[in-house]
Amino acid sequence: MKQKINFLIIVLACLVSLPVKAKDDVQLMRLQAEMLRLISTNDKEQFTKVTEDLKNLCNQHGNERLFYTAWGNQSIYEATHQNYLAATEIANQIAEYAEQQNSFWGHYVVLHVKAMNALQKQDYQEAEEGFLKAVEFRHRYFPKESAGDDLQELMKIANHRKDQKAGLKYAKQILAEPDVAPIHKGRALFRLSQFAFNKNNKELYDSIYNELMALKASDGIGTIEPVVEVNHEILNGNYQEALRLCEGLSPEKRAERMAVIYHRMGDNDKAYEQMAKFKKINDSIVLVSHGNVVASCYVQMNNERLKLEQKLLEEENANLKRLFVFTVIGIVILVLALVLLQHHLRIRHLEKENERLEKERKQAEKAFDMKNEFITNITNELRAPLNPIEGFSDILGTQDYELQPEEREELSTMIKDSSKTITKLIDELAELSLYESKKSLPMNYTISPNHLCRHMVDAMRPRCKDGVRMYYETELPESYEVRTNQEAVEALLKHLIENAIQYTDQGVITVACSEYEDKVRTSVTDTGRGIPPERRAHVFDTFREMGENQKLQGLGLSICKSIVKLLNGKIWLDEEYTEGSRFIFELPKQ
Repeated sequence: MKQKINFLIIVLACLVSLPVKAKDDVQLMRLQAEMLRLISTNDKEQFTKVTEDLKNLCNQHGNERLFYTAWGNQSIYEATHQNYLAATEIANQIAEYAEQQNSFWGHYVVLHVKAMNALQKQDYQEAEEGFLKAVEFRHRYFPKESAGDDLQELMKIANHRKDQKAGLKYAKQILAEPDVAPIHKGRALFRLSQFAFNKNNKELYDSIYNELMALKASDGIGTIEPVVEVNHEILNGNYQEALRLCEGLSPEKRAERMAVIYHRMGDNDKAYEQMAKFKKINDSIVLVSHGNVVASCYVQMNNERLKLEQKLLEEENANLKRLFVFTVIGIVILVLALVLLQHHLRIRHLEKENERLEKERKQAEKAFDMKNEFITNITNELRAPLNPIEGFSDILGTQDYELQPEEREELSTMIKDSSKTITKLIDELAELSLYESKKSLPMNYTISPNHLCRHMVDAMRPRCKDGVRMYYETELPESYEVRTNQEAVEALLKHLIENAIQYTDQGVITVACSEYEDKVRTSVTDTGRGIPPERRAHVFDTFREMGENQKLQGLGLSICKSIVKLLNGKIWLDEEYTEGSRFIFELPKQ
């Protein structure tokens, strides 16, 4: 019987405590809401009363986090109203109490509050360092919680400094945080959307826009800002709708966005008019902001000056003596430092100048050697076909030799072939000089790789030696097109196919096309004599020995290298292919 009575008493006590606890929770929420409302007002007395009541109630119920948060807001309130000394004193009190209580949350609040106070003073470097420490502390001691509050402030500081790289880094960190708050996720996505718009990356922007829309639909926190809608319509080419949505923007953003829209529409006069309006509005905002900062700094400096003047007057006599001694010592040290610095800078300047001159001397010697080597090689290349022309011409013109008609015809053919070799060499020299003198080529043709390659294969097939077959293979659809310079690509293919024909006595020559990532890859493969391994590194150089007393006839591969460079592509010899030679080049689709 007694046990039943005790059980009933316990149950009754629990039932009575439930409404009491619910009442206390409501009171905590009410005080917290009132605190957040008063923090931006000038009613310091009421704000202090509410925060003290909230702290007392938190102590009673052991709500450690809300207790330190309320105390930290008292420091932020003082900093917001430019009472920086009082704000610092409160932050130090929190730090001392947190140390006594061994409270990790208290230590975190101190780091966050000090960073916020530095931000109020517009000391962005100190604020950034403080928020970074707060993020590191929270990750270490509260790894399952989001540090979005501090990362969002870091993102704001980066945006203020116009440090796009840092802003994007902090935005990505916010999205990677565990259990990130929707409002923080929304701000981070908004920052990434600005980056995507500036890069004109429609695909990235649309994915971010869809995430923002989904976030708004699921949480209803209004993360879609009007400028996001405007930028979305601009990237999708809906300029009239974008102009209509600009009416919901602030004056400076409206003028800026309208300037972008009119520029994309091709109406540069209106774009210039809106940009001038934006500059005028932005300049006025900067002036007002600068005036507020100057006034705030002046008030703070004046308060500090009044407090320090009395102390300075008391110590004036002793300080004057010390100041004189330190000034003399400082001047002597400064003079010595300037002399040493000037001497060091002079030596460093001479060393850099000597390094520059030595580098230029080596470059000049290298250029001179290359010029001599090129002249020697071209001379040898010209002499080779000129010698038979001279000798056979003497034979044809000498009456002492009685030549048969077939012999005379053979000599004439040899002379013609040597003349063609000289003409080809001169033409290639002119072509190489033309491409090496250019800095770029106009990409003004839209071509079909399949059509062009088939045409080149059909045109070059009759030049193949007996027993050599030439084919074209493709993995590209017939509708596939590339924006490039058609004449340059034709010349590139022509030289590669000519090279394959020259060194292939039997077998197959294959021209192939495929798509690799966002590039078009073309290969010319033959079953000819190939290139010795020790000579492959110099295959694109002019007049290099290819082994067995063979030379790469002409300048075809050197011309190919110059053309590919102008087309923003790359070319190489496939060293893994051992049945002959395979040259591969890649060109961008656009």
